[in-house]
Amino acid sequence: MADDNSLFDKVVEMGMGMAMVSQMPRMMNAAMPDANGMPTPPPMNGPEAGLQIYASINNNQAGPFSEQEFITLIQKGLVTNDSLVWKKGMRTWLPASQVPETGKLLLLHGQN
Repeated sequence: MADDNSLFDKVVEMGMGMAMVSQMPRMMNAAMPDANGMPTPPPMNGPEAGLQIYASINNNQAGPFSEQEFITLIQKGLVTNDSLVWKKGMRTWLPASQVPETGKLLLLHGQN
């Protein structure tokens, strides 16, 4: 009977190992920088409520932020027209002023 437990343990370990290996490409891609030198944002899971935006703050990727959180970043001066941002569907990071959703928020809530 000891052999059955040993075999079962090995099968479980092998299954766990295979699951980890299948996740490695996604994790490695997320850690690799894109053409602008910014890491590729991780995929957003679960229901997406409204705007989910990533921003480069002090040269570090941060987010995702909701619209209200992004407004707070603008008001604190942490996000400006030139701050790089990314949201689902974008091919690359762009200055916040060039993205319609964030550009509008900068106009409405930015420090003039």
